[in-house]
This record gives sequence, structure tokens and C-alpha cells, in this order.
Amino acid sequence: MRVSTDTAHNFWRQSTHSRRGFYAPHHQLINLLHNIARIALHLISIRVISVAGLIFALWLCPVQVFANLGLYLAGVNLAALAVFGRYELLVVAAHDERRCADTVHLCVLTSAGALAAVLLIGATLELGHITYVTLAFAGALFARAWLRLGLTLATRHGRYDRAVKALLPHAIGQPAILVSLIYKGQDPFLAFVLSDLLGQLIAAAGVYISERHAFHAALRGPIRLQKIRELASVNFRLPTLNLTAAASALLFATTPLFFLPWLSNGILAGTLALLFRVLDMPANLTSSSISPILMKEISDRRRNDTLWFARGTFLLPVAIATVVFGLISLGGLTVNRLELAPTWHLALTVLPAVALFQASIAATAPLIDIATLAGRQKGLFALNIVSVGLAIAVLLLWRHEPVSAILMAGSIGFVRVIVMSVWLVGADQPAVAIAVRASARAVE
Repeated sequence: MRVSTDTAHNFWRQSTHSRRGFYAPHHQLINLLHNIARIALHLISIRVISVAGLIFALWLCPVQVFANLGLYLAGVNLAALAVFGRYELLVVAAHDERRCADTVHLCVLTSAGALAAVLLIGATLELGHITYVTLAFAGALFARAWLRLGLTLATRHGRYDRAVKALLPHAIGQPAILVSLIYKGQDPFLAFVLSDLLGQLIAAAGVYISERHAFHAALRGPIRLQKIRELASVNFRLPTLNLTAAASALLFATTPLFFLPWLSNGILAGTLALLFRVLDMPANLTSSSISPILMKEISDRRRNDTLWFARGTFLLPVAIATVVFGLISLGGLTVNRLELAPTWHLALTVLPAVALFQASIAATAPLIDIATLAGRQKGLFALNIVSVGLAIAVLLLWRHEPVSAILMAGSIGFVRVIVMSVWLVGADQPAVAIAVRASARAVE
């Protein structure tokens, strides 16, 4: 029996498509891991300098300062998360440069309102006077907003690795300013606040120089207020559902820091706060390496109407975070067991508990971005709220045993990340930005 040429051609095409479907996910994951590793190496070289400066500053100031510093930085980071109303996600997802410019203008207007609100609230709380803390808070918020906008533009254009290299002056400048201020006798807390402000301004300036063409292209065009209003109204879920989901995730990440200043053991509180501060760097490194790569990949597939996306991709954040913080814990326990750093015995003893907690935080940010593009913010918010409630209950009930409480809170966070990963794997169209696609078409 003869087989027609068309039938044979169709059979070959289907079999080729099947083979591609079998091999493509592995090839894609390898490419993603390669890109993540490249960015991670750049970030590691920068973070090592920051950690060295932070550890050196520890010898010049009491460890108890880190408890109050952690509370201050938690407030700044929470405000920085809301400064754009999460509209910055639309910059990456914009179909063309015109809509990208409208989104950037929307972000600028939103951040201006947020900064004005911070100054107004600060003046109200301080009975009409604006102190250096309020000014430093507003300045740090402005610097973080400008930095985030620059990194977002770099993510859109696939230049995130180049923007990361522009952070090198920040990595050198911030610890140098910190050590210099403390060495000259400045109040340690004020020294940390000022060094954070100046360091973030240096970082924002470096990324702006790196992405100046993208900034100019987005900001030099006319401000189309009608389009901006439409963009904001159509994407109302970003400052409502998504912002609350992201804020609740950050609230979970900072929950232990709000309890540390009230511990009776000041040395243990300062040690735990210092570990949270030090391990916050690899946590940011991990999420900052993964999130822009996945955001770029998903946004490109959405613009090209590509529905397929490897399911294993959604398990990458939790897998990478587990490896990174598992190695950190193993290294700390080994150093402690061999008594290579006896003065760090307390810190190395409680290190695994903080590392478990920070591992769950490192894997959360990329998954929140993916859930946003998948239009699944509502379930994410509920999951975060339950996790925050459980963490607060654990920290209150075991407040006399803070290490055990943090260990249990970290276990809750890790379970949350695993549930979130499995939940996204089971999505019908995980790679398609359903909500953002609809909004973009509506604005058109």
C-alpha cells in the first residue's frame, strides 16, 4: 500500500513536533539556568564587598543596633514595594515602546504621590516638624524607586546583566561611607541610615547611566494623561490585589524583625537581626538572579503569542534557594563544629534557623511575578495572609524561644513556597499573562 506524499509529510511534521516537545523543556531550562548563573556571578562579586563592609562595621558598633536598623529597613522596603503601585510590571509586559512610555509616566506620577504622602505622614507624626529620619526615609524611598525603574527597563530590554555591573560603585561606596561615619564617632544608627541613603543614591545613579537611553526614550515623549488614566483603571488589580499580595509576602519576610527589638536578651536579638541582614543579601541575590530572567522569558512569550512554557520552570526558584541556603547552613555548621570562629559561635549556632526562613523569602519574589503575569493574584494573597497569621501566632506563642519560633516560621514559609510552586505548575496557561494581555488590548 502506498502512502501519499502529503500524508508522509504530515506524519514527519507531527513526529518532529513531538520530539521538540520532549526535548525543548530541558533545553529551555538549561538556557535559563545559564542566564541565571551569569547574573548571579555578577551579583556575588558585588555582594561580597557589601558583606565585608557590614562585618567590619560590626567591630565598630554594638550588635544591638542591628535590631532597630532591621525595623527601619523593613519599613523602607515595604514602602518601596508600593511606591509604583506595582504598575512597573507593565513596563516589562508592554507590547510596544509607546505603551512602555505611558507606563513609565504612570510610575513616575504614582511615585511622586507616594513621596508626598511619606513627607505628609512624617510631618503629622512629628507634630509639624520633619526630622532627619523622615528626610532620610523619603530620600531612600526615592532612590529605591529610581533604581527599581532602571532595573525594570533593563529587564524589558534584556540588559539586566549590564545594569547589575553598574551597581559596583554602590557596593564599594555604601560600606565605605558606613565605616567612615562610624569611625568618626557618628551615632551608629544614624550612620547606617545615612550610608543606606547615599548608597542607594549611588546605585540609582549607576543604573540610570547604564540605562540612560531607555530612560530618555520613555520620558522624553509627551505625557498622554488620557492613556495613563485608562492604563491605571484597566489594571486596577495591580495596586489592589497584586500590591496587597506582594505587601503581605513582604510582611511575612519582615515579621520576625518586628519582634526582635522586644526580646529580653539584647545580644541574641542583635545577633539574629545581624543574621537576617547578612542573609538578606544572598536572598536578594537569589531572587534578583531568577526574577528578571523569568519575567523577560514570560513577557517575550506573551508578546509572541507563545503558549508553551516548561512546567519545571516554576520549580526553579525553590530548587535554587534550597541549594544556596543549604550550602550556607552546611558551611556555617562546619565552621562552628571545627571551632574555626569561636567568637561567632552564637551566630553560627542559630544560622540554620534564619537560613531556612530566608530561603523561603528568596524563592517568593519570582513566584509572585509569575503569578501576576498568570493573573492569579487573588489566591496568592489568601495564601500569604494565612502564612502571615501562622507566623505571627508562632512568634507570639514561642516568644521566649526566638530561635525555635524563627525555625517554625521558616518552615511555614517554605511550605508556602512549595504550595505556590505546585499551584503555578497546575495552571492552565501559566505562561500567558491573561490579565495583562486583556489590559493591553483594552488600552489599544
